[in-house]
Amino acid sequence: MFKLFSKKIYLFMIFILLLIFLTIPFSLSLLTDAQQQVQQGISDFSRSTYDILIRPANARTNIEEELGLVEENYLGIGNGGITLEQWQEIKAHPDVDIAAPVAAIALFNARERTWAIKKEDEPVYFAFTYQTSDGVHTYSDQTNYYLYDFGEPTATQPFWIFPSKHELINDYFSFNIATFLFPASYHQVVAIDPGEEGKLVDFDFSSLNETIYDYQTYRDGELSVPVLSLKDVSIPISFDLTIDQLTPLTQSEIEILSEKFIDGNPSLTLYEERDKYISIVDEHIETKRQFNQKELLITPDDGHSPFTQTLLFIDEDFNLSSQAGDGITSGAPGGTYNLHSQRIGYRLAPIKYEVNADQTLVVRQIGEDPIYEAPIYRDIEEIEFYQLDEVNQALVDEDFIGFVENGTFSIEEDMSTLASAPLGIYGRELPYLKSNPDVKLQPSAVPGSFITTPAHGLVSLDIAEKAKGEAPIDAIRVRVGGITGYDTDAAEKLRQLASEWEEQGFTVDIVAGASLQEIVVDVEGIGEVVQSFTTLGAADTVIASWNILQILLIGLYTLVALTFLGFTFFNLVTDRQVDEQRLAILGWEEKKIKQLRYREWGIMLVVPFLIVTMVLFYYRYESDNRLPLLFLFGLGVIVFGLYGIVERLVFRRPFRRVIDTQRQNFILANVRFYCGYIMSAAVQIFSMTFLTSFLPVFLWGTVKNVTETKLGTYVHGEIEGILVIILFILYGLSFMTIYQSFRRMLKRRQSELELFVTIGWANRKIYSYFFKEVVIWSGTTILIGLLVNLGLILWLNKTLSVFYLSLVGNLVIFLIILILTYSSIYQIISRRGPYHEHSIK
Repeated sequence: MFKLFSKKIYLFMIFILLLIFLTIPFSLSLLTDAQQQVQQGISDFSRSTYDILIRPANARTNIEEELGLVEENYLGIGNGGITLEQWQEIKAHPDVDIAAPVAAIALFNARERTWAIKKEDEPVYFAFTYQTSDGVHTYSDQTNYYLYDFGEPTATQPFWIFPSKHELINDYFSFNIATFLFPASYHQVVAIDPGEEGKLVDFDFSSLNETIYDYQTYRDGELSVPVLSLKDVSIPISFDLTIDQLTPLTQSEIEILSEKFIDGNPSLTLYEERDKYISIVDEHIETKRQFNQKELLITPDDGHSPFTQTLLFIDEDFNLSSQAGDGITSGAPGGTYNLHSQRIGYRLAPIKYEVNADQTLVVRQIGEDPIYEAPIYRDIEEIEFYQLDEVNQALVDEDFIGFVENGTFSIEEDMSTLASAPLGIYGRELPYLKSNPDVKLQPSAVPGSFITTPAHGLVSLDIAEKAKGEAPIDAIRVRVGGITGYDTDAAEKLRQLASEWEEQGFTVDIVAGASLQEIVVDVEGIGEVVQSFTTLGAADTVIASWNILQILLIGLYTLVALTFLGFTFFNLVTDRQVDEQRLAILGWEEKKIKQLRYREWGIMLVVPFLIVTMVLFYYRYESDNRLPLLFLFGLGVIVFGLYGIVERLVFRRPFRRVIDTQRQNFILANVRFYCGYIMSAAVQIFSMTFLTSFLPVFLWGTVKNVTETKLGTYVHGEIEGILVIILFILYGLSFMTIYQSFRRMLKRRQSELELFVTIGWANRKIYSYFFKEVVIWSGTTILIGLLVNLGLILWLNKTLSVFYLSLVGNLVIFLIILILTYSSIYQIISRRGPYHEHSIK
């Protein structure tokens, strides 16, 4: 059977088409599977406890505006702005299942009370230093606390105690126990609606509505507010305690001291002339110590709630406990409470994060606590909720605020949840040092920590207006009805509701699809800290990033595969045009020539298509996946259509084979003459340049952006294997097309090379001639690719270091092209044997 195409061309085209017909449908099927996994992951995991967050106008912080981030427990502070009536309207909306309000009341001191320690009826010395810690640094109270107790009075010895501060006298109880005032610590109290909050977190808050009485509180507790204390959170204060025995004072020493003190009274002397008092103590009392002291570190026991009503004791294990130790009963006399511990509260402002150009966060210290010298990172407003009269009673009883514990709560937010909008008041994920993840940070006892604590106490919303005015609510967390997952319909419904509430003047955020992430924050005085934030709109980021990546990959496949096929078809059809003109000269009829053309092209196009069709039919049967087969049929239509277009273009243009060397450089003339072959290789080189320069950068940026959140990390983990396979196929196909395009171009010019050898050109002359051509067109192609990539890198705000890395990669591609050129020329020259003796230099 007569044919124009050689066996090598048949095998070449069948191999190439087999490769394209098999890899592209399979890759597109993998991309489709990945798309479905992304959508399913988003739908399954993007809905958290609630869907929409409603806040007062202009409630967003600077990092919300700039980065879309919110920190842990960010709803635990606020100045209000939403009224109870507005909340009731939102709650009554037909599309709302749950509307759970949050009203941050203030930071309150833990119940002010004394701590007690058993002592013998012997002269004893106590000294202690209170301290608090943020997990990295320990801060000590700069006050010097000590007390000398010379025991119970006798007929010859007065009841003398020598404290370092006059205040210690008021709280000290002698006999078998010693008592001292425990220092202040501050704890966030947040008001909730027990019913709505209970539905939101599946917890029974009904005890907040109970009426309770406590006869150790103001007015026997009838004015007190029931509070639920956060379980397993201790007061962040410890102290070093030194206990030493004293040598009793002699009668002569008592007489001498009586003369030195004002009216013989140490307490009066301390009150009126403290310096004189301290001098006397240092000279006469300090010498009575036996220096056989016991030094103890006293720490609160686990779960030491700041709102419990019991007194504090040092137990047998030297922990600060609400349980009386050996020798002390819980009803022992001497302990005291301050009935107005919560008269003063403190409201905190949000942290003012500085956002650097690279979007890293910085927290600056704005002050220092005068007692502990601990850093303060946020503004603090002191609130006096009610005033006292001259007999220590509230001027207006209805204004009284004080808390009585009526139970505990422990709402553990699931930190493993992929998509999670924080409930805003329960988060207990502590930051940690970047340099040492084992070092966890915590809020100290000083108000103004950069860490926003969870609510240590929950009260009913009934107290909110009393404490904060007519618009006490800081936020309403809304769960929308009729939604089972985060899909397109759900997203549209949420957007409509958000728009409706925004038109009413609220700040509204769709938090469905939010996800947790960890961010490094540079905290002044501490260093780099890894802190948990929530990224609003994480699901949308994942979807958008994946859509862009999918478009990019499909576009690159199309560019690599179809341009290679198009140029291959064009060159083969152009070569055939010459052969068919010869057949016409020999007398062949045009009909016969076309029949021969379509028979040969039909074999080359249809055979690989049928082979791949049978393979994919079998794959569909085994895997029940028909997508590759459907993509194959679509691709077949494109390939056959592409051939039809190329054939129509080639056979309708005039035939031209003349090289005009009179007007242009001979090398440039060759580049122009072999333009079809060169363009084929150049397009593939440009594709490879793009792959090497931009795709890794884009992929790295996309993966980094997506995997910052837990949802993105999960979704990426699900499709990571698919991406690796697709990229492997893409790079493999690109290298294959470059190799084939380049080899075919040099094969087309084999006769030219052989002619140069025959007429005696030297190797150096031949290499120089062809290398100049390759450098011109391949170098220009790579340069264009680099400029395009540079523009994209600048547009995407990437650093120039990324461009320098891509430059190295493209230099490697250029080197491979030169090696391929040398290898191809060498193979042709070596087959022609030794050169003529008088070769052209």
